[in-house]
Amino acid sequence: MEFKNGLGWKACYDAERELYTAERSWRGFYQLCEITKEIYDILGTDAMGDESAGKWISKGRELFRSDDDYYTMPYYVVVDEDYAELAPWSDAIRRAGAIDEYKKKRQEEEASEKEREQKLTKLAPFFKAVLDADRAPVVLCDIGSNIIYMNPAAVERYAKRGGAELIGKSLLDCHNAESQKKISDVLDWFLLSDKNNIVYTFRNEKENKDVYMVALRNEKGALMGYYEKHEYRSSETMKLYGMGE
Repeated sequence: MEFKNGLGWKACYDAERELYTAERSWRGFYQLCEITKEIYDILGTDAMGDESAGKWISKGRELFRSDDDYYTMPYYVVVDEDYAELAPWSDAIRRAGAIDEYKKKRQEEEASEKEREQKLTKLAPFFKAVLDADRAPVVLCDIGSNIIYMNPAAVERYAKRGGAELIGKSLLDCHNAESQKKISDVLDWFLLSDKNNIVYTFRNEKENKDVYMVALRNEKGALMGYYEKHEYRSSETMKLYGMGE
């Protein structure tokens, strides 16, 4: 086989089969063509004129093309099923294999993610039941301080302010300017690092409890929102295993 090449292109003359083939690539795009002797002879010479080698190659009979420009999903199109046999020297075979492997891996990841989401969907009622059973008020907010959930204890505690009707409203509307600034400062601190997750915000002597602002993060550590955690310090008065007493 005889070869000639330049920037972004390569051409081959197979003397045994009297076959001329050429490939070109540019910014992720790749094309393999069967070309004529006339085009092969022109490539890499002054006879190309104002047209680039890629344009001359694209005038041939397309065998295969692919694109992997990082902006779209990688793909390839087989125009002639015999492309690998016609041009065993070309990069088309490797590119097709790499894209197939990428798609396979992506499909496996998507299947795994779908399975994980299905498992979480099944667990969601249990997570909600845990919060609903908590005797301390729990109010969950998204990153914009909008209230997205209140457990029964919170609904009861904040009944005078609207109770369950507060869901969907901004938590900031329930606080004065000074408290709003403190909440904003804590959120900024949460955003600085996924290691910043809890801040001691208040001591309630009357109820003997400490109050914290706690970050809520997804599996990748990104901040989703926050909630106010109440920790009571008084000893439990309920009898051990005092069921029904």
